Amino acid sequence: MLKKGINMIDHPSSIDGKYLGVCDEYGTLYTAFARALGIPTRFLSFTMEEVATGNVSGHATAESWNGNVWIHSDPTWNVFDNPQVYRTAGNDHINITVYGDADDSYYTQDPNDPTGDGILRYEDFRTQIFLGEVPRYN
Repeated sequence: MLKKGINMIDHPSSIDGKYLGVCDEYGTLYTAFARALGIPTRFLSFTMEEVATGNVSGHATAESWNGNVWIHSDPTWNVFDNPQVYRTAGNDHINITVYGDADDSYYTQDPNDPTGDGILRYEDFRTQIFLGEVPRYN
């Protein structure tokens, strides 16, 4: 459950009643589904500072290309084409990193297993570009 001024989900949500996930899983699924439909989409991760407390937190989301510009797409918060939603929730200094494709073999719990651990983790993504404080989000 999202609360104003809180930068996290209080509990993981279930998409199908079986598997649970938080923002990075939602962003990964959205990115995969949109790309499967032929919509160019990129996975984003960012840090943001809560103005009231100074606490820094992270969040993951995506952007989809409409042919002219990248459109903000946040499946976790169910907010689309509104990158100012994070400032409205009391955050500032939103620094964005774009990640390229993920490969399960990048990270594994067993360093002797080059095939991966069967779980797509944050560590499996490779940084494509650091965008910093993008004006439309800040």
